[in-house]
Amino acid sequence: MKLENKKQDEVETPLSKAEPKLPDPPRESVTTNILVSDMDAYLLDRQKSQPKSLDEVDIQVFEKPAQGRHQLSLPVELEAYEKKYAFCWIYKKKRSIDEAMNIYHWVMVNRTLFPDLPKHLFTSNGAIEQGDEILMFRSKSVDEEMRKAPGLESTRNLKARTEAHKDDPAFYIPKSDEYEVGPDGKRRLVPVVGV
Repeated sequence: MKLENKKQDEVETPLSKAEPKLPDPPRESVTTNILVSDMDAYLLDRQKSQPKSLDEVDIQVFEKPAQGRHQLSLPVELEAYEKKYAFCWIYKKKRSIDEAMNIYHWVMVNRTLFPDLPKHLFTSNGAIEQGDEILMFRSKSVDEEMRKAPGLESTRNLKARTEAHKDDPAFYIPKSDEYEVGPDGKRRLVPVVGV
């Protein structure tokens, strides 16, 4: 007789009497992100890392940059190495990195080469980065030689051009210290032939 009053689908069990039925929790909407480019992936990562509510935005604390320090200044922790190594920020693109490492002998600053530096300086790939730049270094002696090379080549080329016709009697070479005073009182260069 009790069964007649209930729906035919419902059957009374000992568990159904003991536990009241809880309402279904609201379903979270599942969003699928379609990544088309590296920039899409970057923007998605940035969105995940930003504050989740307006209250979090209101309580954010920002550090003021040190006076006189540019964003791309060498980190303070690396200043002790400046006597032995030269540091440089390189644009973080494959072509720029390949050129810096293969042609100009720059080496990436990483945790393996500088294990005593604090971990907060390094990004997830183990390098020191700032915006679109990556920090690289090379030996001070190599740096000085690399910086002198263009000047030495320019001097060599200039000397080769000026001495190319040194012993040629048909080539005119003016001498700037030989002048004559003309009838009008003006100084004129005296051409010296066959010097």
